[in-house]
Amino acid sequence: MPSNAKIIAASSVTRALTVIGDRWTLLILRDAFQGAHRFEEFRNLSGAARSTLTSRLNGLVENGLLEKVQYSDAPPRFEYRLTERGLALYGVTLVTWRWEHHWAPSGAGIPRYLRHNLCKHAMQPEVTCAKCGKAVDIHETSYEFVPTPGRSRAATPRFRRLSSVNAETHKGTSSAFVHITDILGDRWTPLVLCAAFLGLKRFDEIQSGLEIATNILTHRLNYLVDHRILERSQYSERPPRYEYRLTEKGRDLFPHALMLMQWGDKWLMPGGTNLRVYHKPCNSRLNAAVTCSHCHKPIDPHDVTFPPVAESGSRAGGGSR
Repeated sequence: MPSNAKIIAASSVTRALTVIGDRWTLLILRDAFQGAHRFEEFRNLSGAARSTLTSRLNGLVENGLLEKVQYSDAPPRFEYRLTERGLALYGVTLVTWRWEHHWAPSGAGIPRYLRHNLCKHAMQPEVTCAKCGKAVDIHETSYEFVPTPGRSRAATPRFRRLSSVNAETHKGTSSAFVHITDILGDRWTPLVLCAAFLGLKRFDEIQSGLEIATNILTHRLNYLVDHRILERSQYSERPPRYEYRLTEKGRDLFPHALMLMQWGDKWLMPGGTNLRVYHKPCNSRLNAAVTCSHCHKPIDPHDVTFPPVAESGSRAGGGSR
């Protein structure tokens, strides 16, 4: 069995984070899925500076998630539309909304429900096993690492300082998803979570598993504890040592990591995936799908409506679990 460092570094989650592991990129994708196409629309909704927005849009075009389409000749103007690869991230977007709906503070601008136009009902997205139809639970999954000959090791993400823009200081006109981008909008924090999903609990285990600098890991662990994603538990008094366990709020991020991994498996790992996840209840390799809570059918991007926040009303229980 290879080391956890090799498993995490070679996983499609790590590769996916090199493409979308950034707060502004996540917000641009949020807005693209809700119908934004033009530069000023993205700028107003996200609150990004022009230079930042230009850089992230160019990156999404270069990585094949958006395509730049000219809509005016004089003067030349362009809009940005999701490609097939970009549309394939819709499952990730839906589980992002699901987590925000459950855990963002009340008044965070999250619609209380989504409308599934196929069955014409309000619904919640559910992450289920495509084979048995059962909701996916992290405790009912297992994994194995399958080495792929000739594959180079994924590049270790560079440390990015957390943005000074966060949920409290966000200035965009849309505040949806800004709380989850505080947690997932830098490339190291999701990898610390991946280590937790793989069962690593102690500082030295996580540090070795990620090959991360100790000061960066300390910062990320403290950040996740402060946001109630992890909880710190003492396991030794002399010397005092602690381990970090996922809270309910943290475990609820597993579907996001799972859907991101499946997207990366398809679009970023053409030679086949290294990390395989299995669903214990049906004893099969897990193929997760995001389905409608009412009709239980897989959700297509064209079949969902995000109602305006004013229409959906105030959310009950947001952030209180």
